[in-house]
Amino acid sequence: MTVVPPSAPTSATPLAVPSVADVERVAAALLGGPVWTEVLKDKPGRRRTARVHGQAGSVIAKAYAGDRAARVAKRVGVLADGPDRPVVPQLRAVDADLGVVLLDDVVGAPLSTSLEAGDVAAVRRAAQALAGWHTAWAGRVVALQPHTVERERRALQRQAELAPTTLGAAALRAAEPGLQTPWPAPTVVHRDLYEEQILTGETTALIDLDDIALGPPELDVGNALGHLLLRDTRGGSTAVSEATGAFLHGYGLSGRLDPERLARCTRLTLCRLACVHRAPDLLDLARTVTPAAISQWRDLGRGA
Repeated sequence: MTVVPPSAPTSATPLAVPSVADVERVAAALLGGPVWTEVLKDKPGRRRTARVHGQAGSVIAKAYAGDRAARVAKRVGVLADGPDRPVVPQLRAVDADLGVVLLDDVVGAPLSTSLEAGDVAAVRRAAQALAGWHTAWAGRVVALQPHTVERERRALQRQAELAPTTLGAAALRAAEPGLQTPWPAPTVVHRDLYEEQILTGETTALIDLDDIALGPPELDVGNALGHLLLRDTRGGSTAVSEATGAFLHGYGLSGRLDPERLARCTRLTLCRLACVHRAPDLLDLARTVTPAAISQWRDLGRGA
């Protein structure tokens, strides 16, 4: 890892997302110039994710407003001592003053590509890799904060405040039973896991690990399951897909996860997604998520 010296004065300020030119200057010190940038995601005023190419290859460059870069770098740095599989991007450089983090550019196609192609074998392999990751980190002493039920409540409240008033209030009411009881934090969790954050190919990779924390593995599996159910129900379908079943079957629920906690985390995810997508029908779907229903969905993937 390279720690870049404090920045010279630039157009950026401590509260602004660094400009593309500033990010390229940091990347050029690592890759060698000239460099060029392709922007992948841009959330104005908050952060930008880009791929920067140079003489020595490419990196993923994340530019943040405020002091988030230092916190993300600290979290991602913990993963250097983790398992080799699934692959996770390693920290390459950080300029905390400027607000730039450079990470490995991991090769692979998002799991959504496999879902669209009906490649249930790839979906199952991805779930198996996730289970192995959770198992490898379980019980280890790691310098990460736990993702508590109260932190989950605050995340939902933020989304509810952005949603139409009636929908936001309904989502908070629906989620409240799942926010009453603390949960354990035995392993490292991704915290924002869905099909675009899992890469497939010669190996499986996890990306966008900005929010990793300690928590229950059910949090990741429930978040992924909630997003898969969202995909399954788009277009008016009420059927859970074989690919969703393959994900659950691949992870291996029996003995690995607490069935009620998994259902609880899935319901919380659907309440949050209802706010994000302005989709009140997801609150109805959340009410159907029980351990028995998840077991039935898993069985869809047995023969896939």
